[in-house]
Amino acid sequence: MTYFWYSNQVVSTCSMPETSDTQTHHMKRNTTLTVLIGALVLVLAACSADPELAATAVPTRTPAPTISPDLPAAIPSDSEVDRKTAMKLGIDLHRQLWATRPTSNYKFGFQWTVGEYAYQRANVEVRVLKGDISEVLWADNAVKTDGTEPEGFVVPDEPDINDYYSVDGLFEVISAAIDSEPGRVSLGFDSSFGFPTNVSIEFLPGSEQKDVSFFAAQLVPIAGPPE
Repeated sequence: MTYFWYSNQVVSTCSMPETSDTQTHHMKRNTTLTVLIGALVLVLAACSADPELAATAVPTRTPAPTISPDLPAAIPSDSEVDRKTAMKLGIDLHRQLWATRPTSNYKFGFQWTVGEYAYQRANVEVRVLKGDISEVLWADNAVKTDGTEPEGFVVPDEPDINDYYSVDGLFEVISAAIDSEPGRVSLGFDSSFGFPTNVSIEFLPGSEQKDVSFFAAQLVPIAGPPE
């Protein structure tokens, strides 16, 4: 049985600091997105009537604005939205929220939770300049070996930059995995800037697709070239 579990869980421990002027600016820009995300949560909850498909919506920690009766619905009441479409709508809304970030120069902590060897699952710091990865470093608490490595195995001195993604790249990874018909999906996003914070996408046994699972945290702006 194939089913999708979409958790609109929002984690707010990784937000970029903002000044009062910036907060006011983003509040105006993000009001519509917040309303749309809230509407999507209601749609996902309503879809759970199908006994073979379970949807769990966790309320966002971002305060919802007052909804005007004249505001058009994010999804028309007479439309038929399947679970996959609902998930992709949620991803697109968070991607739009991510587009409101004040800079494309940032760093964040990251960990793949899938991989054959411990170093592939070790904590790293991803540094991004003007939207492209500039450097990936082992985190201070990175566990790079666990005793399961074959004799003579050598851990790389540095993480392979090609194994990691910017936040925009992570959105692409998530979308591509969902297009490949996974068996289980759990997604969490930052409440302030919309970037994915915890993702678990599992495929059914026998699938040629590889599971996608990761954590991202502590995203902060860094000095970089003018944008």
